[in-house]
Amino acid sequence: MRTLRILLVLGGLAAAAVAQIEGSVAALVAAAEAGSAEAQNQLGLLHARGGGVAQSDAEAARWIRAAADQGHAGAAFNLAMLYAVGRGVGQDDAESAQWMRRAAEGGIAEAQFQMGQLYNRGALFPRDNQEAHRWMLMAADQGHSLAQEFLAVMYRDGIEVEKDHGQAREWYRKSAAGGNASAQFGLAEMYSKGEGADRDDLRAYVYYSLAAAADFPKAAKLRDKAVKKLTPEERETAEGMIATLGTGSPLAED
Repeated sequence: MRTLRILLVLGGLAAAAVAQIEGSVAALVAAAEAGSAEAQNQLGLLHARGGGVAQSDAEAARWIRAAADQGHAGAAFNLAMLYAVGRGVGQDDAESAQWMRRAAEGGIAEAQFQMGQLYNRGALFPRDNQEAHRWMLMAADQGHSLAQEFLAVMYRDGIEVEKDHGQAREWYRKSAAGGNASAQFGLAEMYSKGEGADRDDLRAYVYYSLAAAADFPKAAKLRDKAVKKLTPEERETAEGMIATLGTGSPLAED
């Protein structure tokens, strides 16, 4: 299907390429009709986009639901999103939430994050920060950057958990390594204020710089303030650390 997705964006396809697309779609339809949940979900997504098949929200919802009814977690998430916006089905927040729960229970990190958000906001479910924490932890353990930041804030501020700046820094670090500018700023603040450990102006500068590169509010001003506290040697070290983090690799020293 990756080949199919690539070919669909190209204009003026040769006859051989058209035949390849038609053959791929035909095979997908046959597999979906034979009961393959994965094929049903993929066929639904093709109908949603109009890629290789006629664009049809109704057909998209029909095939995605068929996959979701078989317990396909990704399809459950897709169906939840269709209900959320009312594509191919009537808009229904409660139905969306129920399918989102199934997707979350099936291990979809984004669905787990969304469940955490629902419990945190008290939307559709009674507000429950412990449940929010439980779902966010599941998503964070799978590398979901926003869930990691959410946990960092919970531990930093002691929201329904015991305040733990060490845990807060660790979750901020993981989220920041994934390129989350908000987490980079939060981590810089912790280093700058000495929360969870001694104040570290060098690392504060590093993370303010990363957040500033993403135009995060106030980051550039605080970066410029932090750099004045560094020696030339420390700044050289910091620039190397910034380059390392720019590749998505966390700092071994953190």
